[in-house]
Amino acid sequence: LQIMENALLDAKDGTDDPEKISEIFRAMHTIKGTAGMFEFNNIVSFTHIAESLLDEVRNGVIPLDSNLSSLFMSVKDDTESMVECYVNNQEPSDDLTSSVNDLKLKLSSFLDLEEEIKNEEISENKNDLKDGTWHISLRFNEDFFSSGMDVISIFRFFKKLGEIQKILVITEHIKQIKEINPLDTSIGFEFTFESSCSKEEILEIFEFVEDDIQLEVFKSKDKESVLTLLENKEENLKELLIKNSFYEEKYFNTEIKTIQEPTEQNIEQTKGSVSTKKNEVKEKSFSLRVESSKVDLLINKMGEMVIQNAKLVQLAEQTANEDLEEVSSGMSLLLEDIREAVMNIRMVQVKDSFVKFKRIVNDTAKKLGKDIDFIIEGAETELDKSVVEKLSDPLVHMLRNSIDHGVEMPEKRVEKGKSAKGTVYLRAYADSGSIIIEIEDDGAGINKEVVLKKAIENGVVNENQKLDDKQIYKLIFEAGLSTAKEVSDISGRGVGMDVVRKNIEQLRGAIDVDSTLNKGSKFTIRLPLTLAIIDGFLVQAGNTKYIIPLDLICECMELTEEYKTSIKGANTINLRGEVLPLLDIRTFFKEEIFENIRKNIVIVKYGNYKVGLQVDELYGSQQTVIKPLGEIFQNVPGISGGSILGTGEVALIFDIPKLLEYKIKQKGV
Repeated sequence: LQIMENALLDAKDGTDDPEKISEIFRAMHTIKGTAGMFEFNNIVSFTHIAESLLDEVRNGVIPLDSNLSSLFMSVKDDTESMVECYVNNQEPSDDLTSSVNDLKLKLSSFLDLEEEIKNEEISENKNDLKDGTWHISLRFNEDFFSSGMDVISIFRFFKKLGEIQKILVITEHIKQIKEINPLDTSIGFEFTFESSCSKEEILEIFEFVEDDIQLEVFKSKDKESVLTLLENKEENLKELLIKNSFYEEKYFNTEIKTIQEPTEQNIEQTKGSVSTKKNEVKEKSFSLRVESSKVDLLINKMGEMVIQNAKLVQLAEQTANEDLEEVSSGMSLLLEDIREAVMNIRMVQVKDSFVKFKRIVNDTAKKLGKDIDFIIEGAETELDKSVVEKLSDPLVHMLRNSIDHGVEMPEKRVEKGKSAKGTVYLRAYADSGSIIIEIEDDGAGINKEVVLKKAIENGVVNENQKLDDKQIYKLIFEAGLSTAKEVSDISGRGVGMDVVRKNIEQLRGAIDVDSTLNKGSKFTIRLPLTLAIIDGFLVQAGNTKYIIPLDLICECMELTEEYKTSIKGANTINLRGEVLPLLDIRTFFKEEIFENIRKNIVIVKYGNYKVGLQVDELYGSQQTVIKPLGEIFQNVPGISGGSILGTGEVALIFDIPKLLEYKIKQKGV
């Protein structure tokens, strides 16, 4: 269903691309086939007509224009609703039944099938068109049942496409009763099937379980394929096929390789072949579904192990025991590898989440009477699954905002010399240990004068306050600050962008805005790769230890007397000709200031900005488990969480985006 929706969205304006049309047809065919397996007969009768029409489109008889594409999208939606009814053991509502019947008539108008629809006499059995007998050899992997399928469903569907003539159950792999595992699939089948189906259509029956079976399909009269089958299957298969009247004994001749006398060379080749096959089986990868709560528990325990390991490292340093130091060093390296592997379990490509936005963009644009090309870039970028899930709602709101407020109506775009069709980009990419997600449009842009005027009216900023462009654009994230002239059911109530910012900040991320009037706007979201464990750099300022995310650090340097003289009375530092803002952490967090100790500067970079953080001590890098500090600390600026050190002390984790934002506002850079 999702594949069909995505393909139809790509073809929303109509298409003659045979690959795209075939993709839509295959999706519809699979939906019908799967529904047939589970005896969802209402879905079968409905999708049969859509499949027939798509077949005509595929053969070039009927063009796929925008209206027909929209019709098939309605078919997809109603099919999905019917599936939900079956899954939840509910009767379809009157509205759904009425919609399905209406769509049947609309589809049938292209095929002259009105009488067939009205009488509900759709025949899916193709026995009257038999033109060939197929031999099908089917074996199941032991864990076939874990795919959620059953053997009966497969044969039930075969009966809808033709007639099974002969069937042989292979039982020699069934174990002794005391060894039987009821979840293992120990049987196999050889059967002949009479139908007009092509080989491709038969293979499509198995496409959603193809990784869980071994399948061979060929015409019964194809002698070469029969002989190849005997080479690769059970030793007594030939006798079983003859005994069950699949083939007569004279059909086989002495050319059959399986009955050759074994020679030393043959035996060696066979051993090599068997060995290779065994290796192939061992190397075969498979997916395993695991509840997210189990992965979360594993990551939490991993975090506790990191804390305990920090204590071990601390103890090894204190005791100066070489053996203990060696063990703690090896344990740290091993833990680092395990941590990386565990964190990767939760990393997923953003593709699946991004693709779902296609429909939202399409439906919103259609509702507003706008024509929009939605382009996804960087869909293969990986992000923590928990971050992806929490990011969905903010992205939906921002996309709708771009379509509603950003992209102009077609006629207005033409007046401005633009293409009538607008463009919205959704892209993702990695940058400096973070993930960047951008939403960009080629619309009207943000009118900063209008935004500033509204902000002054609402008391968000003072009339005499001097703000640069970026600061003005960020005002759109203030609660109630909507500049929409009309309130629609899509956006414009001023209750969305402030929530977007709050959700992004809860993910330890930041959001930035760039805009050019009549050229377009770009929203940039910068997010951490994961929410649980990071590589941190431990420092101290005053009496408190702090952790800076290691990926954001450019370099560390000692604050020499020369530097002290140059920055005296200023809040900047000259770093090899580059003037950077300098933030004294001791002053910022009101720490006690010790004058007679060495002072250091850590240069951090976030996005396009660099800032120097003045601290006292540098302790080095370490794995850091992020712990929430609780509601009472939620509004502490510049702190995103805490971590427990090996000594038992609590270190505060810097929120670098917030610190940068503070310094940038302070200096107006």
